[in-house]
Order: sequence, then C-alpha cells, then structure tokens
Amino acid sequence: MMNKAVENAAKKVALITGGASGLGFATAKRLVRDGVCVALADIKADQLAKAAATLAMPGDRVRTYVLDVTDPAAVQRVTAQVHADYGHIDILVTSAGISYQGTVLDNPLEAWNRVIGINLTGSYLCAQAAARFMAERRKGRIVMLASITGQQVWSGRVAYAASKGGVLALAKSCAIDLAPYGITVNSVSPGPIRTPQTASLHNQVIQDAIRNATPMARYGEPDEVADAIAFLASDDSRFVTGHDLVVDGGLTSAAILYDLKTNPLRN
Repeated sequence: MMNKAVENAAKKVALITGGASGLGFATAKRLVRDGVCVALADIKADQLAKAAATLAMPGDRVRTYVLDVTDPAAVQRVTAQVHADYGHIDILVTSAGISYQGTVLDNPLEAWNRVIGINLTGSYLCAQAAARFMAERRKGRIVMLASITGQQVWSGRVAYAASKGGVLALAKSCAIDLAPYGITVNSVSPGPIRTPQTASLHNQVIQDAIRNATPMARYGEPDEVADAIAFLASDDSRFVTGHDLVVDGGLTSAAILYDLKTNPLRN
C-alpha cells in the first residue's frame, strides 16, 4: 500500500485565503470532498480553528495558517510555509475580502485603502507568491473572487466596486502573463449570495429588491459559488483562462440595481 506521505504528495494542494468562513470555507468543503489537500489561510485564528474542526479531516489533509493578505512579508512567508508543508501548490483561491458602504462623496480614505488593500492588493500579492512556485512546475490554477459589482455597480459601494473591477482586470492580466508557464487564471463573480457579509449589509428592503430583480428569484448559496470555483480549479478547465464566470441567477442579464428615488435630480 502507498504510505501516507507519498499518498498526500500525489494529491493536489489548494491554498485558500479567507478560508475560515463564507465563500472561502464553502470552497474548502468542496475541494476537500474532491480529494484536494487544503491550506486554509485567514486573519482570524479562532475562526480558522473552528473551520478546521468542522471539516474534520486529518491534519495532513487540512492545515491552517494565520494570514493578513495586506502584509507582503506575511504573504511570502505563509505561501512558502504551505509549499514547504506540502511540497507543492496546485491551486490558489483568493477569497479574502471585505465591503464598505460609502459613496464617492463620503467614503473615508482609510476605508478606501482598507478595501482596496484586502480585495485587490491582497489578491495580487497572493497570486504573485503562489505563481512563482507554480511556475517552477509549469502548472497551476488561480481563481480570484471578483463580484458582479465589478461590472454592474450599485450606488454606495464605491470602494468595493473599484476593488472588484480591479480584480477582474488583474485576473486577465495574470492569465496572459502566466499562460506560458501552464498556469490558468480566472475569476468568479458571484451575485448576491447568502453569507454572513450579505446578512450584515442587506436589510429586508434590499433583499426583496434583489429577489424581485433576479430571474431565479432568490439569493445564491455558498456551495453554488464553490462549485464554479471547483470547476476552474480542476483539469476540466485546462483550456479556460482569462475568463470571468458569473454566478448570479441571471441578475446582471436582467436588471440594473439603481434606486431612482435617491437621485436628487429626479422629476
């Protein structure tokens, strides 16, 4: 029989940022089910411990790493540690992200810098660190979490929209840069998904408006986004790169989320 060390060396390894909760954790559950070894990275150590306990996998299948994706040195250190622990990194999923409610008139610079730092710069730093290891083996999959807000903006989310629009361009740029190394880079743009973040940001009025504007008439579930990520992380997507996969129940195809009542110029 194959010993455990050799068996795990043959498995794919995925580094997931923001992996302790939300879409990152949903992706971890899906990839673990697919037989992938998962390195969960998150800034919240307590949530990491709970996530690992929930997955209930042997320590050689799931490991946790405390990581602030805005810290370049920490990103380099944690990525190198994951590579040392597993011997290779096959998949990177950049799921760490935050949102902030604010318009261009009132959004504080501190909030702008934090949202851009985590959502966009954090994705860049993690992609750069992981890609350098992937390039040595001339293969890899990088999936970045973008958002439909990066394409079809909603008023009052100037920093979030800018960050996710940047992620869309970043993924395409990385796809071109890394194609010669056998690395694919794609993004997933979720619509409204039932996560702790949307629960805190969407009041009942917003929830009703979203359901009414969505052809499938509901919020998406985290595992539905995780399934899309799993496809882009798999060998089935080997000729797909520079692509953004929208998971929104048809929302962006059917509607623009704009409240005319908030426009002071309305008649």
